[in-house]
Parts: sequence; structure tokens; C-alpha cells
Amino acid sequence: MGKSILEIKDVSKDFGDGSSTIRVLKNINLTVKQGEFIAIVGPSGSGKSTLLSVIGALLSPTEGEIMIDHEVIQLQSKKRLSQLRAKKIGFIFQAANLIPYLNVSSQLKLVNQIANNSKGTGEKRAQELLSRLDLHQRVNNFPSELSGGEKQRVAIARAFMNDPSIILADEPTASLDSVRGRKVVEMISQEVKSRNKAAIMVTHDERMLDLCDKVYVMKDGCLSQG
Repeated sequence: MGKSILEIKDVSKDFGDGSSTIRVLKNINLTVKQGEFIAIVGPSGSGKSTLLSVIGALLSPTEGEIMIDHEVIQLQSKKRLSQLRAKKIGFIFQAANLIPYLNVSSQLKLVNQIANNSKGTGEKRAQELLSRLDLHQRVNNFPSELSGGEKQRVAIARAFMNDPSIILADEPTASLDSVRGRKVVEMISQEVKSRNKAAIMVTHDERMLDLCDKVYVMKDGCLSQG
């Protein structure tokens, strides 16, 4: 394994509930290195998705420190946080969350524009990804014309588009049958291993865990290695 891509140190997250406060994450510590693909399992409501949101700089931790590529994300300006999300973090959600009025090719080009990458580089990367994910025949199709599996593959291509350091996948196989679901997880694993990335997958699907390097269990806001 190479250098650390993600380091989480004593991270806790509180949410207010009327006059009381609920601690959803409790002293989380985790390191994920280059080439490492980890899974987080646990019951609904245990804090898994909240943890992904905190790692992805969508939520701020109440306590503790999160570093991506040795940058402490809480210390960054709003502008720098947006850049970090655009360039260093790839999100894959349970629902593909594609933009209905953009065709497959434009979904990827939009990501490239947001990150201010060169147009030529972006087009080359988009073609390469769509070919690799067997979507090259679908470049001009809109989301309404795609199957569930195709939509999720477009979402994966979009997550990989800017060559992010870390991929965060929240139940990426939930809307897929077992064969397509396994292919999706294999694609994530291949991207991590071949391009020295890190990935964290939150999942309920234990059939996918053999593709991961480590499995962690989340329970009542606490994370432990399974």
C-alpha cells in the first residue's frame, strides 16, 4: 500500500434536535491508503451515510480532523472546499442522480467544466471511460432512455471523470440485480487498484465484501474493523 489518501482523527458529529443534541458519529478514526478499497457495513441509522458526507466535505465535523491528500479539509475556505470536492472526491450515490436534460456525454463534460479542466483532456477522458464502461453506444442518449444498470455506470463514469484521489460510494448496488451490482463494485475495485486511488463503500450487500480489502462495522455512531 502507498501513502495515506484519507486520514480521519477523532471525528464526532452532532445534530441538534430541538433543545437537545444527538451525537451521530463518535470518535471515528480511520486511515485509507492508495490502492485500498474498504467497505463499511451496519444497520440503517448507524451513521454510515453521515460519515461519507463528512468525509466528502458536504458536512463539517463537530470535533476532530479530516485530511485528504494531507490537506485538513475543515481549514479550507468555501472556494477551496468546492475545488476539493470537484477535483479530489468522486461520489457514487444509491440513485444515479443524473441530470434529466443532459445526454450521457454532457453529464461527464459538465463535471469537467466545474473542475475547470481543459476541454480536450475532458473529452478524451470521457471517451475512455464510456468505452471502458461499455457505454460508447449511449453517448447521445438521455437518462430516460437508459436502463438502471446503464444509469449507474454513467454515475460511475462521472465519479471517475476528474481522476479523484478518493471515491465515496453510498449503497451503489442498491438499485441493481446481483450480477450488475457485482460488476459495478468490480469497476470501483479496478479503478482503485489500477490507478492508485482509495475508495470507501457503504453497503448492505454482503455478497460484495470479498472485493474489498477491509471491512468496517458501524454501530451507534462508532466504527470498528470487522
